[in-house]
Amino acid sequence: MEVSVISTENIKPWSLAGSDRHELKPFKLCLLDQLMVSIHSPLVLFYTMKDEHHDKKSVGKRLKASLSNTLNPFYPLAGRVKDNLIIHDFEKGVPFTETRVKGHCLSDVASPRGGGGPRLEFLNNLLPFEPHCYQEDEAASPQLSVQLNTFDCGGIAIGINLYHKLMDGATTSAFLHSWAANCSGDNPRMKKQPELRKARSVFPPRDSIPTEVQTFSNRLFFGDVGRRPRRLPASRRFVFDEKAIAMLRTKAGLSITNPTRLEALSAFIWESTLKAADEVEQQQPTCLTQGVNMRPLMSQRLSKHSVGNLVTTVMASCADSPAKSMRELVSLIRDGNLRVDENYVNAISGEQGLAVMMQGQMVFEGIMSGGKIMVCSSWIGFGSNNFDFGWGKPIWTGLSGDPSGNLPCLNNSVIFKEVAPRGRGSSKAVEAWIRLDEDAMYRLEHDPLFLQYASPNPPIILN
Repeated sequence: MEVSVISTENIKPWSLAGSDRHELKPFKLCLLDQLMVSIHSPLVLFYTMKDEHHDKKSVGKRLKASLSNTLNPFYPLAGRVKDNLIIHDFEKGVPFTETRVKGHCLSDVASPRGGGGPRLEFLNNLLPFEPHCYQEDEAASPQLSVQLNTFDCGGIAIGINLYHKLMDGATTSAFLHSWAANCSGDNPRMKKQPELRKARSVFPPRDSIPTEVQTFSNRLFFGDVGRRPRRLPASRRFVFDEKAIAMLRTKAGLSITNPTRLEALSAFIWESTLKAADEVEQQQPTCLTQGVNMRPLMSQRLSKHSVGNLVTTVMASCADSPAKSMRELVSLIRDGNLRVDENYVNAISGEQGLAVMMQGQMVFEGIMSGGKIMVCSSWIGFGSNNFDFGWGKPIWTGLSGDPSGNLPCLNNSVIFKEVAPRGRGSSKAVEAWIRLDEDAMYRLEHDPLFLQYASPNPPIILN
């Protein structure tokens, strides 16, 4: 795929433009922001732009103008991190690149002729840079980067890289819904007013983070950041439809009461990847981590639009479990989730928060020594299929393709996101974007039991 750059500029908050510009004070990170690794999450939004009333030539101008407007209340997203303490330099803004995808229509990527699913290998070309990789120089990393790609057919793909240091799923959702509302001008109710100060009062930052704490966080996501992997992981997209999810929830219900979609899917995928790794004689992912949004647990102190990486990591380990069956695994996942309660979040907040988390880290270190880690995260509930910038909702939202190997990257991971509904209906189907070592992925893709529930990269319906 040939992607030619037409223009690149940095978009600043509108309050920094013109003669009436305002001084923006440095934004202080909270402790949880400080502990987060330097990694960018991807999102690629596809729009067919079939409505003849849209002036396709003005799309870039509209996106940039509305982005500048949206950055005003979300101004930390225009800056850069300094010393893992503050975000400043808001003049640097958000890099916004416009490109032309030559010789390809949107359907060539999202729904290629002859059947088959989206061409995942093209996705990284539609992003500002490769995501899910370790960023050594966080001072140079933008919080947000955008690439507007225009296809020969007139369709567009908006590729976005989101710096996880500050932007967890809830912050990302609030920002993108606000940007879309500003661009469309049709739905002011979708604009979110970010709360910028509460996170650092609940989780006070530290002047410095112990090296061993930061090293642990990096190892959790990337393994050894000092060396490139000998073999690159493979990325695949699987879809679990409503019927498959219902059957998996029924199986999970033999061990726990009222299992959620995520609990059932996580346990099933964990069981399947354990089996795949064992068949190729690789170290098994005996530890599974999940991020838990703490805003609902701290509703008296944090609003749902409090900005920051306000998630905590829970871990389940099956290292001492002989059977490693789905019924056992879903119980372990539920036990881990139940540990994150009001008492827990109170313990890790305040001045004692770092000390409490370091105690938990020591426990994690012992668990992790027995095997690999499967990192699970979820976009479910954040409305990634609903970002309407004025030309309808996206026909599909993609993530990323295989890594290039230039930097240490996320491996042994699964990201869940909702499948976009067709028409006016709703969809309870879920996409699972899985990364595994290539040999283990081959086994997973050819596992008859796994394929009873999972559809490998099914087609996208454009109309």
